[in-house]
Amino acid sequence: MSSFANNFILLWFIVIRFLPCSWGQGCSIEQKRALLEIRNSTNGSVFADWDGRDCCNAPGITCDSFAGGVSSIYLQSDNAPRTWYPNVTLFTIFDELQELTLNSMNIGGELKPFCELKRLKSLSSLDLGNNLMEGTIHPCLGRIEKLEQLVLSGNRFHGNVPPLLLSNQSKIVLLDVSSNQLQGVLPFSIFANVTSLEYIDLSNNYLEVETESPSWVPTFHLTKLNLANCNLNKKNGHVVPSFIYTQLSLNWLDLSHSSIEGGIPCQLLFNTGIQGLFLRSNKLTGSFLDCNAKNQTSSIVSFDISDNQVRGPLPENIGHLLPLLEHCNMSSNALEGNIPWTLGNLSLRILDLSNNMLTGTIPQSLTKNASADSLVYLNLSKNKLQGKMLPRDSIMPSLECLQLSGNRFEGVISPTISNSPSLVILDVRHNYLSGNIPRLLYSHPSLVAVLLKGNRFEGHLLRRVCQMRSLQVLDISFNHISGGIPSCINNITFWKKSPTGSNYFTQDSQLRHLKNLSDLYFEIGTSLLIKNMEYTFNGIPLSLMTGIDMSSNQLTGSIPSEMGELSQLRSLNLSNNFLTGSIPISFRNLKNVESLDLSHNKLSGKIPSELVELTFLSVFSVAYNNLSGRIPFEQQFSTFNVTCYDGNPDLCGGRLPRNCTTPNQPDPTHKRDQKDQKEGTRVIDSPFFFYAFVAVSYAFGFWVFFGILIINKNWRMIYFRAVDRYVESFLEMLSKYW
Repeated sequence: MSSFANNFILLWFIVIRFLPCSWGQGCSIEQKRALLEIRNSTNGSVFADWDGRDCCNAPGITCDSFAGGVSSIYLQSDNAPRTWYPNVTLFTIFDELQELTLNSMNIGGELKPFCELKRLKSLSSLDLGNNLMEGTIHPCLGRIEKLEQLVLSGNRFHGNVPPLLLSNQSKIVLLDVSSNQLQGVLPFSIFANVTSLEYIDLSNNYLEVETESPSWVPTFHLTKLNLANCNLNKKNGHVVPSFIYTQLSLNWLDLSHSSIEGGIPCQLLFNTGIQGLFLRSNKLTGSFLDCNAKNQTSSIVSFDISDNQVRGPLPENIGHLLPLLEHCNMSSNALEGNIPWTLGNLSLRILDLSNNMLTGTIPQSLTKNASADSLVYLNLSKNKLQGKMLPRDSIMPSLECLQLSGNRFEGVISPTISNSPSLVILDVRHNYLSGNIPRLLYSHPSLVAVLLKGNRFEGHLLRRVCQMRSLQVLDISFNHISGGIPSCINNITFWKKSPTGSNYFTQDSQLRHLKNLSDLYFEIGTSLLIKNMEYTFNGIPLSLMTGIDMSSNQLTGSIPSEMGELSQLRSLNLSNNFLTGSIPISFRNLKNVESLDLSHNKLSGKIPSELVELTFLSVFSVAYNNLSGRIPFEQQFSTFNVTCYDGNPDLCGGRLPRNCTTPNQPDPTHKRDQKDQKEGTRVIDSPFFFYAFVAVSYAFGFWVFFGILIINKNWRMIYFRAVDRYVESFLEMLSKYW
């Protein structure tokens, strides 16, 4: 190549690289003023660090690499004003604008002012999602000449989707109006002639969507369709929309909570290219496969038929029918029989078969083959599975959540959990497991929630529990654990103080990634007994949950005062044990506790008045102990029922039937003395009364006897003769032995 050609190429590269700078500042003075005015109207929550010169340097602004004009405005702020009413005209000044994103900016008002955007001849994407907008969806947005993507989700729009929004000339590719308050009957035929349409999301409204009438022929080729929480085909027997079978490019379909009936449509499984199929919470019946699936395979990767009425066994060859399956949720059905061995041949990451009637044991293929290497979440809770907790030689290196509660597993906690170093949640509640809590559990590096409730565990709670620095939830209730509560329990970081960073569930980990899979509506979660009721915690609420439940065991000794340092606890239940001593005053530091149950123990002493400082406390019980004195009755304690104090006869005050006389003498022994003083001391019980009674009785008897002799002469003569006779008889008898 000649030197001239090389120089020309170098020159061309320099021109391309620096062309925007050579053409000017990237935007006009008028556009700079517009951005400054937008910044002022949001109280500086956007463009905060912009120096006011080159628009292209403002955060959220993208400029065209050739012309230098503003091509994209992306505004999203956590510090947006409480309600923002933007001057839409300011955005029309950017005449080369192609994309406008105002997501999560607390925009209020109606959609009509945004009709001004039709002046932007190049605008192809408009995102107003997750704001506070109200009113109806104005059809004027259909007049934006080159609009391809329209996102209005997460607002408060009502009414219906206007047909004029989608004319025959519409170039809409993506339409998202999900999570609003739209209502009424929507004939899907309004989309029939929008040939460019690829993505429709009508989910989470109050719409009744009819796809079967009036008759129509689709001209579009969808790749994604979301009709979740729509009442589908109410007038046509709640059938699966028939037009779906013509959509050969469809790879993502969500018909969850849409009232569809019948069996699982085999065509959706095998005759399309669908990779994500979600049929959760419908009225699907019949067996898993009512059709002949011989020699057929599916392209499905994510599959959810949970919360239906699907019954019968799973096909033994399910691993061959669904070879690409990675995320599978078949929970809350009526599935029976064994777990198919061929599931272990898949690269599963999520498997949820909970709340069914499955029997047998966990197949070893699931815990040692291909699935074992990739499994992150395994939930087999609430079935009729039996045998050992896990098969021998189980190795699941990626496993983060293992839920096996509500089955019939026996034996000890499987030592193979040490082969799952990433395990975060271990739930084996309500089984028949026994033995001591193994030391390998205490030394596990990642456990955040350990749920062992309702088994037959025994032995002591070892001090090794204090090594579990990441522990957030510990439930060992309804077992046979004995001994004392380790005083070192305050070493557990998440119970003692807010972590310097974030807890496990809010970190950028696999578990968090799976939890946020919007395609699956899937959240890692578990149920816990809080405030005497069972609550299910999913996603973010689970990340905030911290609690200890040691109730219904055989724990003895006193409650360690160090437990009062666990300021992040939200629930503490030590009821139904044999704990003695007093309630630690240090409990005043449990600032976040919402539920505190110390009932059915042998605690004594007073209820610390300092507990009134626990402003979040809403459930409290110290019933059936040996407590005494005045109960706290300030702040939220004034709302607690008297049953919270039952079985403590020496408690007084508040709403209790026993009143305390003075606030300075809450001790019930003093109270009884005060009551005696008030009612008068009973003289009959005093020593003085005893001696006085003896003296009076003696004097009375003496004078009654001798008084009669003095007064009556005849009785006196009879008495003296009788005395003389007894004396003579005594002397005569004495003389015989002398």
